Amino acid sequence: MKNEKILIVANGHSVLKTELGDVIDDFPIVGRINNYALKGFEKYSGSKTDIWFNGANSKLKKRTSLPKRIIVLIPSKILKKKGKKIFTRVDKLLGVNHDRYELVEITKIQEFEELSGCNRLTTGLNSIFWALDNFKKVYIHGFDFFIDSKTHYYDSFLIKFLIEKNIIKKAGKHDILKEKAIVEEMLSLGKLNKIG
Repeated sequence: MKNEKILIVANGHSVLKTELGDVIDDFPIVGRINNYALKGFEKYSGSKTDIWFNGANSKLKKRTSLPKRIIVLIPSKILKKKGKKIFTRVDKLLGVNHDRYELVEITKIQEFEELSGCNRLTTGLNSIFWALDNFKKVYIHGFDFFIDSKTHYYDSFLIKFLIEKNIIKKAGKHDILKEKAIVEEMLSLGKLNKIG
């Protein structure tokens, strides 16, 4: 049976355009992506996190405080390559034992990849597909698809500078424009809802 509703807060700069912290914290379930940050941003992004969606990528930062659920969404290509060794890698990256997180099965990840027509989805789009499978209503916020900027709302000035000057590469493995079109279509069809 599907849960009622979830809000997934992504890490795009649009998060800082409106003070929606209270609205976000009023949702029964709030999911956040990869290296999300809350401290200092609460009036914009809220302070509640029930689900941490992550791709267990090499730049993932260990969290000092873990939410109730951790959903790990790894591209099928990597899951195939690593096999059962993936648990050792994810345990190390997250800093927790594999009984503490849910690794989404390769068949489900392949389904998401087939639905999108992309072979390596962002954690954001994977989390949307996962939420659509598990919740009656899915709301999103802060999904900018690296269009205006490849940085996140919480990145330091130095990191923003290095990314914008292309010294640090970001989002090159994903078909961002295609993912944006998929999400916009889901919004227009009422499969997804947006706040803000």
